[in-house]
Amino acid sequence: MNTIQELQKLREELIREIDEKFDWIIDEVKKESVPSRQKESRKPRKYEIIYPLNVGAGIFKGKRPTGVIFADGRRTENPTWKSVAEELLKDCCKDSDQRQALMDLRGKVLGRNRVLLGSETGKMRSPVKIDEALYIETHYDAETLMRILTTRILDMVGYDYSKIRIAVKAE
Repeated sequence: MNTIQELQKLREELIREIDEKFDWIIDEVKKESVPSRQKESRKPRKYEIIYPLNVGAGIFKGKRPTGVIFADGRRTENPTWKSVAEELLKDCCKDSDQRQALMDLRGKVLGRNRVLLGSETGKMRSPVKIDEALYIETHYDAETLMRILTTRILDMVGYDYSKIRIAVKAE
């Protein structure tokens, strides 16, 4: 009889724990559907660490991105460094002056063997289309790609990335 009572008690505890977890999940889903929670997107999720983009490219080496958080609190989900670079350059292109500066840089940002920012895919190994007649070479490791993007492209066009943050998986 004692065993049956213990099992009943354990069952009640498990059901209570499950109910609490589901209540918590439902509350979180409700919170995320409220538009006024834009500021919350700046906080890291439990499984990620957020670094400022201007902290230096070396910090991204060996890490996997989860998203880009812009200065206005807008967040985009980006599971690869290639998509992070694409998102940042597309945001840069929204400003007409910076877009024109990017267009003027085409063919002038060079690697050892390949054009890094060009008007056509040409000899690029992993080109990503940013805009009409604007492509970036993304066949690099995280550190190199972020260094090229920040110092050789975004700095040259005057894009302010000081308040942009990159979320990476905490491992």
